[in-house]
Formats: sequence, structure tokens, C-alpha cells
Amino acid sequence: MTTQVAIVLALAVGMALEPHSASEEVLTRSRAMYQALKSYADTGVVIVEGQSPGAPLTSEKHTFTTYYRAPGHYLFEFKEDPNAGGDHVAIWSGGADFRSWWSATGVAEAYPAAQAISAFATMSFPTGGSALHMASWLLPKGSIQGTLTDIRNPASGGTVDLGGRRCHRVNGEVQAHFGAARAVSIWIEVETLLVRRILEDTPRGLPAGTIDRSTTDFDPKVNLTIEDSSFEFKTPARQD
Repeated sequence: MTTQVAIVLALAVGMALEPHSASEEVLTRSRAMYQALKSYADTGVVIVEGQSPGAPLTSEKHTFTTYYRAPGHYLFEFKEDPNAGGDHVAIWSGGADFRSWWSATGVAEAYPAAQAISAFATMSFPTGGSALHMASWLLPKGSIQGTLTDIRNPASGGTVDLGGRRCHRVNGEVQAHFGAARAVSIWIEVETLLVRRILEDTPRGLPAGTIDRSTTDFDPKVNLTIEDSSFEFKTPARQD
């Protein structure tokens, strides 16, 4: 092999690896930024779209709020689209044990801090997975898994505009229900490294014409003063 050919091959390999490496770096830098935060708060929206073959497309709009103060104060509150049932979910901690509540059962559960993953895993389904998103990065000691931690084969989707903010778009995949894989995309703001959107697309292998997609948008604020009262949640009286 001549020196020139070797150089050309090396450049070609480098160009092929660069988008993947760059995307991994963006994810690593963003995650490190989140784990160094003193506090975090957001409001967000989850759009869930569904369609069976031959049926009309349905769309639900859910909302949520997150509060976090290092190292372990946390509150996540989710409110389902009233047209989809209007369920209400909360996961919270005053810095020690975690608690969760779901209006569908009316039951509040308690979990030691070391078992916080159970609270979030249990509430993943009724919140469309949104309970896992920020918790997986803000509470690393809880070993919480979500799209941000589980994304595989990250590749660059370029730098795009999202609501007037320049964002890295990172494309990849995660395992979905029954072992299927689904394509995902994460929008991370260039200037701040804050996550602005997570798209989880339809799992592969479903019948043609099927849609099972969720888009989560975040409006985050960081390193602000958050009072203890923000981490309190009073469960409504159970209606039997």
C-alpha cells in the first residue's frame, strides 16, 4: 500500500467515524453538565400520536413539571390530556425516600432512595416514558434508565433550528416493547447543552400504516433558587 493510498483510506475512515464520535461527545458533554447542576426546573409537553392500519391518526397532549435540587430533592408531576382520561401522576422526594402517586389507583407508594428506580419505572407507562427522561441524568445514583441513557449508535442529524435555538440533533435507536428497536432523536441546544426535545418514533416491525410516536418538548431553567415547598406533593383524597 502506498503512502498516498494509506492517507486517503485514513481520511475516509475518519470522515465516516466523525459524525458518530461528535454525537457521542455532545451527549457526554450534555450529561456531564446536567450532573453538575445545583438545581433544575422545567415545564414540558408530550405529544403522543397513534394510528392503526386504516384507522385515523389520534393525538394526545400531556403536560409535566420537574423540580430538582442537588443532590436528591426531586419532583416530577404529570397531567394527562383530559381527552385521554386526565390521569395525574407525581414522583417526589424531599431529599431522602421517594414517593409516587397515580390517580388511577389513588395509592401513594414509598421507596428508599436506593430504590428510586422502582418509582420511576412504575410510572414510566402512565407518563408515556417522560418520567424517565430528566431523572436518568439528574439522578445518576438511582440507576434510572431512559432514552437519554439507552440511546445506541448515536449519529449526527446536523445542527437545526428549534424554536429559534440552534440545536444539535442526535439520531439513534433504543430498544422498544417486546425487544423491537425504535428510532429516536434528541435535540440538544448548542449554546447551553440543554435538552430541548426527545422524539421516540414507531417501533420497527409493526404492520405498515402503524404509528406509535411520542415527542417530548422541554422548557428548562437551571441553577435557580428552588424552595423546599416545591418538593412537596399532597395526594388528593381517594374517591372510592
